[in-house]
Amino acid sequence: MKIKYLGTAAAEGFPAMFCDCENCRKAFKRKGRDIRSRSQAIIDDSLLIDFPCDTYYHCLNNNINLHDIHNCIVTHEHFDHFYLIDLRYFRAGISHPAPDYKFNLYGSSDIGKKMKDLPEGVFKHLNFIEIKPFEPFKVEKYTITPLKAYHGTENPLIYAVSDGEKSILYAHDTDIFREETWEYMKQNKMYFDLVSLDCTEGAHEDLAYHGHMCLGRNVSCRDRMLKENLIDENTIVVLNHFSHNGISANYTDFQPIAAEKGFETSYDGMEIVL
Repeated sequence: MKIKYLGTAAAEGFPAMFCDCENCRKAFKRKGRDIRSRSQAIIDDSLLIDFPCDTYYHCLNNNINLHDIHNCIVTHEHFDHFYLIDLRYFRAGISHPAPDYKFNLYGSSDIGKKMKDLPEGVFKHLNFIEIKPFEPFKVEKYTITPLKAYHGTENPLIYAVSDGEKSILYAHDTDIFREETWEYMKQNKMYFDLVSLDCTEGAHEDLAYHGHMCLGRNVSCRDRMLKENLIDENTIVVLNHFSHNGISANYTDFQPIAAEKGFETSYDGMEIVL
């Protein structure tokens, strides 16, 4: 099982447009892994996670032909994770998919409400499937379990994805998990070979708001997962989804800080094979 991080920034991108903060100046100067596009990932070059406004760029940059992709799971409705406008290109005469091509989009009722704004003609090839938290479903060879996230939309989700041998928890955007999510994972004796945790605010110890995490909250979340036997010392824990507003949030600055705590730091194009 392989996960590839196509984009690893929060909504503004990194560096952010119109910004002259220290983190953005560093990113412009250093380039490389300090440059981050909006958050998206792909599992085994087949299963997309999220459909942000940078999807087109990600496909070109990573040699992904979207016509070869048939399934995408969406975490929540914010534009940096679900960019509705680009789905309009399914209209007849705009693009020309094969007659039997289907792009299956899985998401909460929030996503379904947004989809109603699309013209009718797109649904010849675009198929929306509403999913609910704590109700596993099958896609290709994967069992996918939506779990309730702690974020600023009505029905945000995080996902446990298993191919029967390895399991990944993709936890973006979310704060430390809701109790009902903890309880579901414990009751179902889940175990994860890789956990990807939100670290929007970088090296902060704590935050004055809820809905995202920082390094301090990542430590708390990781430690509870260890206590609940959801992970062990072999589990890879990756921190991802960075905002330029975070402390020491550039890859170059943050990676050694995170490594001291036992975390991997994501960057655009990062691949992990389990």
